[in-house]
Amino acid sequence: MPPDAGARRPAYDAIAHLYDVDMARNMPFDDIAFYERVCRESPAGPVLELGCGNGRVMLELAARGLDVVGVDGSPRMLAALVDKAKACALSPRVCRMDARNLGFARCFGAVLCPYSLVTYMGQGNDAARMLDEARRVIVAGGNVVIDAFVPMPSAAQAHFKQDYVRTFGAGALMRFKRITPIGDGMNRIDRRYDMIDATGGLVERVETSEDIRPFTPDEVLGLLETSGWRVRSTWWNYTSAAPLADAQFFTAVAQTF
Repeated sequence: MPPDAGARRPAYDAIAHLYDVDMARNMPFDDIAFYERVCRESPAGPVLELGCGNGRVMLELAARGLDVVGVDGSPRMLAALVDKAKACALSPRVCRMDARNLGFARCFGAVLCPYSLVTYMGQGNDAARMLDEARRVIVAGGNVVIDAFVPMPSAAQAHFKQDYVRTFGAGALMRFKRITPIGDGMNRIDRRYDMIDATGGLVERVETSEDIRPFTPDEVLGLLETSGWRVRSTWWNYTSAAPLADAQFFTAVAQTF
Protein backbone atom coordinates (compact mmCIF):
# COMPACT_ATOMS: atom_id res chain seq x y z
CA MET A 1 0.00 0.00 0.00
CA PRO A 2 1.44 3.42 -0.89
CA PRO A 3 2.00 5.65 2.14
CA ASP A 4 -0.90 7.90 1.21
CA ALA A 5 -3.35 5.15 0.25
CA GLY A 6 -5.55 5.98 3.22
CA ALA A 7 -5.85 9.50 1.87
CA ARG A 8 -6.15 8.88 -1.87
CA ARG A 9 -7.92 5.52 -2.33
CA PRO A 10 -7.06 5.49 -6.07
CA ALA A 11 -8.78 2.16 -6.71
CA TYR A 12 -12.08 3.60 -5.52
CA ASP A 13 -11.69 6.65 -7.73
CA ALA A 14 -11.53 4.23 -10.66
CA ILE A 15 -14.74 2.37 -9.73
CA ALA A 16 -16.83 5.20 -8.27
CA HIS A 17 -19.26 4.91 -11.19
CA LEU A 18 -19.54 1.15 -10.63
CA TYR A 19 -19.67 0.92 -6.84
CA ASP A 20 -23.46 0.68 -6.43
CA VAL A 21 -23.55 -2.32 -8.77
CA ASP A 22 -20.32 -3.73 -7.37
CA MET A 23 -19.34 -3.72 -3.69
CA ALA A 24 -22.44 -1.95 -2.41
CA ARG A 25 -24.44 -5.03 -3.39
CA ASN A 26 -22.09 -7.47 -1.70
CA MET A 27 -23.28 -6.81 1.88
CA PRO A 28 -25.75 -9.63 2.68
CA PHE A 29 -26.63 -8.36 6.18
CA ASP A 30 -28.43 -5.33 7.61
CA ASP A 31 -25.32 -3.66 8.93
CA ILE A 32 -26.95 -0.22 8.73
CA ALA A 33 -29.59 -1.12 11.33
CA PHE A 34 -26.76 -2.30 13.58
CA TYR A 35 -24.84 0.97 13.19
CA GLU A 36 -28.00 2.97 13.81
CA ARG A 37 -28.64 1.16 17.08
CA VAL A 38 -25.10 1.73 18.34
CA CYS A 39 -25.25 5.41 17.36
CA ARG A 40 -28.52 5.94 19.22
CA GLU A 41 -27.00 4.29 22.31
CA SER A 42 -23.98 6.61 22.14
CA PRO A 43 -23.46 9.95 23.93
CA ALA A 44 -24.79 13.14 22.37
CA GLY A 45 -22.83 14.43 19.42
CA PRO A 46 -22.58 13.81 15.68
CA VAL A 47 -21.53 10.48 14.25
CA LEU A 48 -18.31 10.23 12.24
CA GLU A 49 -18.06 7.60 9.50
CA LEU A 50 -14.53 6.82 8.34
CA GLY A 51 -14.31 5.57 4.76
CA CYS A 52 -17.83 6.76 3.92
CA GLY A 53 -17.32 6.13 0.20
CA ASN A 54 -20.36 7.05 -1.89
CA GLY A 55 -22.69 7.03 1.11
CA ARG A 56 -24.13 3.52 1.30
CA VAL A 57 -24.16 3.71 5.11
CA MET A 58 -23.95 7.44 5.76
CA LEU A 59 -26.89 8.54 3.63
CA GLU A 60 -29.19 5.91 5.11
CA LEU A 61 -28.24 6.96 8.65
CA ALA A 62 -28.84 10.60 7.73
CA ALA A 63 -32.23 9.70 6.24
CA ARG A 64 -33.09 8.10 9.60
CA GLY A 65 -32.44 11.37 11.38
CA LEU A 66 -28.87 10.96 12.59
CA ASP A 67 -26.34 13.78 12.35
CA VAL A 68 -23.52 12.13 10.37
CA VAL A 69 -20.18 13.47 9.13
CA GLY A 70 -18.31 11.41 6.55
CA VAL A 71 -14.66 11.31 5.52
CA ASP A 72 -13.02 9.43 2.68
CA GLY A 73 -9.87 9.62 0.61
CA SER A 74 -11.54 9.22 -2.80
CA PRO A 75 -12.76 12.48 -4.35
CA ARG A 76 -14.83 10.65 -6.95
CA MET A 77 -16.60 8.55 -4.33
CA LEU A 78 -17.35 11.70 -2.34
CA ALA A 79 -18.67 13.42 -5.47
CA ALA A 80 -20.98 10.46 -6.06
CA LEU A 81 -22.15 10.71 -2.45
CA VAL A 82 -23.03 14.39 -2.87
CA ASP A 83 -24.95 13.67 -6.08
CA LYS A 84 -26.93 10.90 -4.41
CA ALA A 85 -27.62 13.11 -1.40
CA LYS A 86 -29.07 15.86 -3.60
CA ALA A 87 -31.41 13.36 -5.20
CA CYS A 88 -32.64 12.44 -1.71
CA ALA A 89 -32.86 16.07 -0.50
CA LEU A 90 -30.10 15.46 2.05
CA SER A 91 -27.22 17.80 2.86
CA PRO A 92 -24.39 15.66 4.19
CA ARG A 93 -21.19 17.03 5.67
CA VAL A 94 -18.30 15.27 3.98
CA CYS A 95 -14.55 15.86 3.84
CA ARG A 96 -11.72 14.39 1.84
CA MET A 97 -9.48 13.30 4.67
CA ASP A 98 -7.09 10.58 5.83
CA ALA A 99 -8.58 8.41 8.57
CA ARG A 100 -5.14 8.34 10.20
CA ASN A 101 -4.94 12.13 10.43
CA LEU A 102 -8.34 13.63 11.20
CA GLY A 103 -8.83 17.38 11.15
CA PHE A 104 -11.48 17.49 13.89
CA ALA A 105 -11.65 18.44 17.54
CA ARG A 106 -13.28 16.24 20.19
CA CYS A 107 -17.01 16.33 19.41
CA PHE A 108 -18.28 12.98 18.11
CA GLY A 109 -20.52 10.64 20.06
CA ALA A 110 -19.62 7.66 17.85
CA VAL A 111 -17.04 6.78 15.22
CA LEU A 112 -17.85 4.09 12.64
CA CYS A 113 -15.29 2.06 10.68
CA PRO A 114 -17.65 0.02 8.48
CA TYR A 115 -17.24 -2.67 5.86
CA SER A 116 -13.82 -3.87 7.01
CA LEU A 117 -12.10 -0.50 6.61
CA VAL A 118 -9.40 -1.80 8.96
CA THR A 119 -8.13 -4.19 6.28
CA TYR A 120 -6.88 -1.17 4.33
CA MET A 121 -4.80 -0.18 7.36
CA GLY A 122 -2.39 -3.08 7.11
CA GLN A 123 0.95 -1.33 6.80
CA GLY A 124 3.03 -0.59 9.90
CA ASN A 125 0.95 1.11 12.58
CA ASP A 126 -1.79 2.40 10.26
CA ALA A 127 -4.60 0.64 12.16
CA ALA A 128 -3.34 1.92 15.50
CA ARG A 129 -3.09 5.46 14.10
CA MET A 130 -6.68 5.31 12.88
CA LEU A 131 -7.92 4.14 16.27
CA ASP A 132 -5.81 6.74 18.08
CA GLU A 133 -7.36 9.45 15.93
CA ALA A 134 -10.85 8.08 16.61
CA ARG A 135 -10.13 8.22 20.35
CA ARG A 136 -8.86 11.79 20.04
CA VAL A 137 -12.06 13.11 18.38
CA ILE A 138 -14.66 11.16 20.37
CA VAL A 139 -16.34 12.42 23.54
CA ALA A 140 -16.02 10.63 26.89
CA GLY A 141 -17.92 7.35 26.83
CA GLY A 142 -18.29 7.47 23.05
CA ASN A 143 -18.44 4.31 20.96
CA VAL A 144 -16.18 3.19 18.16
CA VAL A 145 -17.43 0.44 15.86
CA ILE A 146 -14.85 -1.53 13.95
CA ASP A 147 -15.74 -4.48 11.78
CA ALA A 148 -13.67 -6.83 9.67
CA PHE A 149 -14.15 -9.65 7.23
CA VAL A 150 -13.60 -12.94 9.01
CA PRO A 151 -10.47 -14.31 7.29
CA MET A 152 -11.15 -17.30 5.08
CA PRO A 153 -8.59 -19.69 3.59
CA SER A 154 -7.71 -18.52 0.10
CA ALA A 155 -5.27 -19.96 -2.37
CA ALA A 156 -3.09 -17.74 -4.50
CA GLN A 157 -4.47 -17.32 -8.01
CA ALA A 158 -2.11 -16.96 -10.94
CA HIS A 159 -4.99 -15.96 -13.21
CA PHE A 160 -8.13 -13.89 -12.86
CA LYS A 161 -11.24 -15.72 -11.68
CA GLN A 162 -14.73 -14.44 -12.48
CA ASP A 163 -16.64 -13.18 -9.44
CA TYR A 164 -19.97 -12.30 -11.00
CA VAL A 165 -21.96 -10.94 -13.93
CA ARG A 166 -24.58 -8.29 -13.06
CA THR A 167 -26.99 -6.16 -15.04
CA PHE A 168 -25.50 -2.73 -15.70
CA GLY A 169 -27.63 -0.28 -17.65
CA ALA A 170 -28.64 -1.92 -20.91
CA GLY A 171 -25.73 -4.33 -20.67
CA ALA A 172 -23.76 -6.10 -17.96
CA LEU A 173 -20.86 -5.68 -15.56
CA MET A 174 -18.42 -8.57 -15.21
CA ARG A 175 -15.89 -8.65 -12.37
CA PHE A 176 -12.78 -10.81 -12.21
CA LYS A 177 -10.39 -11.13 -9.26
CA ARG A 178 -6.88 -12.39 -8.55
CA ILE A 179 -5.36 -12.76 -5.06
CA THR A 180 -1.60 -12.78 -4.50
CA PRO A 181 0.04 -13.10 -1.05
CA ILE A 182 2.81 -10.51 -0.81
CA GLY A 183 4.23 -11.29 2.63
CA ASP A 184 3.78 -10.03 6.20
CA GLY A 185 0.15 -11.15 6.20
CA MET A 186 -0.74 -8.91 3.24
CA ASN A 187 -2.63 -9.86 0.09
CA ARG A 188 -2.69 -8.01 -3.21
CA ILE A 189 -6.20 -7.97 -4.69
CA ASP A 190 -6.28 -7.30 -8.42
CA ARG A 191 -9.72 -6.74 -9.93
CA ARG A 192 -10.83 -6.34 -13.52
CA TYR A 193 -14.19 -4.88 -14.46
CA ASP A 194 -15.59 -5.35 -17.96
CA MET A 195 -18.63 -3.33 -18.99
CA ILE A 196 -20.48 -5.11 -21.78
CA ASP A 197 -23.15 -3.59 -23.99
CA ALA A 198 -26.41 -5.26 -25.05
CA THR A 199 -24.71 -6.89 -28.03
CA GLY A 200 -21.88 -8.37 -25.95
CA GLY A 201 -19.29 -5.81 -26.97
CA LEU A 202 -16.73 -4.44 -24.52
CA VAL A 203 -17.55 -0.81 -23.67
CA GLU A 204 -15.03 -0.18 -20.91
CA ARG A 205 -12.44 -2.06 -18.89
CA VAL A 206 -11.24 -0.91 -15.46
CA GLU A 207 -8.41 -2.58 -13.58
CA THR A 208 -7.59 -1.93 -9.92
CA SER A 209 -5.04 -3.22 -7.43
CA GLU A 210 -5.14 -2.97 -3.62
CA ASP A 211 -2.97 -4.34 -0.84
CA ILE A 212 -4.99 -5.39 2.19
CA ARG A 213 -4.36 -7.21 5.44
CA PRO A 214 -6.97 -9.58 6.90
CA PHE A 215 -7.45 -9.18 10.67
CA THR A 216 -8.72 -12.05 12.80
CA PRO A 217 -11.28 -11.27 15.54
CA ASP A 218 -8.54 -11.65 18.17
CA GLU A 219 -6.33 -9.20 16.26
CA VAL A 220 -9.17 -6.66 16.09
CA LEU A 221 -9.69 -6.94 19.85
CA GLY A 222 -5.97 -6.64 20.45
CA LEU A 223 -5.80 -3.47 18.36
CA LEU A 224 -8.60 -1.87 20.34
CA GLU A 225 -7.17 -2.76 23.72
CA THR A 226 -3.66 -1.61 22.76
CA SER A 227 -5.10 1.69 21.52
CA GLY A 228 -6.81 2.38 24.83
CA TRP A 229 -10.37 1.26 24.13
CA ARG A 230 -12.56 -0.87 26.37
CA VAL A 231 -14.44 -3.49 24.36
CA ARG A 232 -18.14 -3.30 25.16
CA SER A 233 -19.58 -6.00 22.92
CA THR A 234 -18.72 -8.21 19.97
CA TRP A 235 -20.96 -9.36 17.16
CA TRP A 236 -20.96 -11.84 14.32
CA ASN A 237 -22.76 -10.94 11.11
CA TYR A 238 -24.17 -7.92 13.02
CA THR A 239 -26.82 -10.00 14.81
CA SER A 240 -25.27 -12.71 16.98
CA ALA A 241 -23.33 -12.08 20.18
CA ALA A 242 -22.22 -15.72 20.05
CA PRO A 243 -19.62 -16.82 17.49
CA LEU A 244 -21.02 -18.28 14.28
CA ALA A 245 -19.14 -21.04 12.49
CA ASP A 246 -19.82 -19.52 9.06
CA ALA A 247 -19.65 -15.83 10.01
CA GLN A 248 -18.51 -13.43 7.30
CA PHE A 249 -18.14 -10.35 9.52
CA PHE A 250 -16.84 -9.75 13.03
CA THR A 251 -17.70 -6.44 14.70
CA ALA A 252 -16.50 -4.92 17.96
CA VAL A 253 -18.06 -1.99 19.80
CA ALA A 254 -15.66 -0.26 22.19
CA GLN A 255 -15.68 2.78 24.43
CA THR A 256 -13.14 5.28 25.60
CA PHE A 257 -11.94 4.92 29.19
